[in-house]
Amino acid sequence: MAGLALNGASLAEKLLARGPTSYAPWLDRRPHLDLIEQRALPELRAEAWRHTNIARWYETVLAGTERATRSRRVEFPGEVEVVDFADPRAAELLVLRGEEIFRLDAQPIAALNGMLLGSGVAIRVPAGTVPSPVRIVDLPAAYQRILVIVEPDARVELIEEPSSYTHRLVEAVVQPGGRLLHRRLQAASPDRECSLVAVRVQANAHYELSQLSLGGDLRRNDIVATLAGNAANVTLRGAWRLVESQHLDNQVAVHHDAPGGTSRQTFRGVADGRSRAVLNGRIEIAPGAQQSDATLNTKNLLASDTAEVYAKPELEIYANDVKCSHGATIGAIDEDAVHYFRTRGIDAPTARSLFVRGFLREAIDDVETARRLGVIQ
Repeated sequence: MAGLALNGASLAEKLLARGPTSYAPWLDRRPHLDLIEQRALPELRAEAWRHTNIARWYETVLAGTERATRSRRVEFPGEVEVVDFADPRAAELLVLRGEEIFRLDAQPIAALNGMLLGSGVAIRVPAGTVPSPVRIVDLPAAYQRILVIVEPDARVELIEEPSSYTHRLVEAVVQPGGRLLHRRLQAASPDRECSLVAVRVQANAHYELSQLSLGGDLRRNDIVATLAGNAANVTLRGAWRLVESQHLDNQVAVHHDAPGGTSRQTFRGVADGRSRAVLNGRIEIAPGAQQSDATLNTKNLLASDTAEVYAKPELEIYANDVKCSHGATIGAIDEDAVHYFRTRGIDAPTARSLFVRGFLREAIDDVETARRLGVIQ
């Protein structure tokens, strides 16, 4: 498949000829099939994909949807309900989700997930409970789906351990008064992968994302968070470190749809070698979402002359009683700071490592996990 020229139209034709998988037959795939049939899949020149060659990911899609492993590893406490998507009971949890959290026309490659889905789990955290963490270790397919329902006043931590996939869709609803801490751990990968995280946060509920990433041959993370209820709260933080020719593209959108919501976004990244890092962050304040308070801050380090970083914060505001701010910086390692370390007897490589660690620390809440993954040294 290497070097194959693909676009959304040619991929759509091939997938329609193949047809959907037989997994989770209760799942309504008509919207996904309709979108693919209309050939609304992204093309090379689509604005949202200007820094990531979607044709290379299409090559992976057509290469096959099976993985060597056949095991499903999900660790969860007894009070949490976990249902495989192959079980029709998962449909009941999808009803609890309510209307779709993301717009399929805005996230069209999610249609491929619906058509090629091979593994998925639906997770329900009962009202008022505070269980131990739920851990997604592995799911046995290239196309995966995770649905999380956090019922009122429940609190839970969801951990996505490093694993391989071609596309993963994570949907979460945090109901009134609930709290979800979502940790995503992305190890270095030779593969090409895309994922979508879509979250709806209801009144007085809180969603916190902590994403630690190393690069892949091609890695794309789309994150969509909607503050749907009064006084909802969203915190997004991410740290990444790229080397050699690794690629990481983060596309983040936070929608304030109700009054009194608070969102905080903090991202830090380091790009070395010939790697490429992308962060496009968007904040939208809907009409009527008065007294919203939103910030987005991203800082990036270029650790070599051949690395690339693209950072673009955006604000779209339709209410007049709000507090919003954004900022983006891209710079090189501070050689004065490195020199300061060296005057204290620290060798140059260690000095640079200490500087990078301190820089990334602003977006890391779990230093030990970041060190284990290799984001900091």
